[in-house]
Amino acid sequence: MSIETQLREKLATCTRILAMQELMGLFGHISAYDPEKGRVYLSPGMGAEKSTVGIEQILTTDVDGVVMSGDQRLPAEWPIHTEIHRRRKDALAVAHLHSPYATLFSISSRKFRPVTLQGSIFDADIPVYEDPRLVRTTEQGVDLARQVQDAPVIFMRGHGVVIVARDVEELLYSALILEDEARKAVDLAALGEHRCLDHRECMAFGGRKDLPDRSKRAWKYYCQMEERWDKNPGTGRVPFV
Repeated sequence: MSIETQLREKLATCTRILAMQELMGLFGHISAYDPEKGRVYLSPGMGAEKSTVGIEQILTTDVDGVVMSGDQRLPAEWPIHTEIHRRRKDALAVAHLHSPYATLFSISSRKFRPVTLQGSIFDADIPVYEDPRLVRTTEQGVDLARQVQDAPVIFMRGHGVVIVARDVEELLYSALILEDEARKAVDLAALGEHRCLDHRECMAFGGRKDLPDRSKRAWKYYCQMEERWDKNPGTGRVPFV
């Protein structure tokens, strides 16, 4: 199987799983990058039915956003993907999501910190992209990519999140963990002050080191769940516990 076919299949599957998990709907898009050919593979933009996306609906562009194949709507914020892929060698998969709970941390002044062992992969301070406008231009994409630096995620103020990963499997797992951590933190607010994990505790768990293996196991699990999903919104979400 060619690299292109593999990336198309993984992106289509990941798009459907994110729809099943209610992290992608009218909005949201993900990408994968083939550095040898300089090609960016993108899920379709606003208005596409994410729960049924197949490989034929994945678009191909170069790193300048020029569409090479695909007749779907290109995401309006394609520069988020192209500029991060262009500037980070480890950025082989990128997601822009309006995840309900994680997006709250793009609005609140409270700093995000992991509250469970799984969340220790987000140990470092998460930056915030302060410009609330849509990232429609190359210049904005460059600015965002510079602010992400080497972080695995960045909050976009009043907008959503961008997640950066080494492959599509890691992208999915990171997106699920981030949303679950954010949900727990929001729920915990009703109990008053809560305890977060400190850097030493995060390092002791070794979440970043084990991320590739955990991501692959989570990928297999959620692929099996998605195969049984009836594709109706709000019916297939699998609790992340």
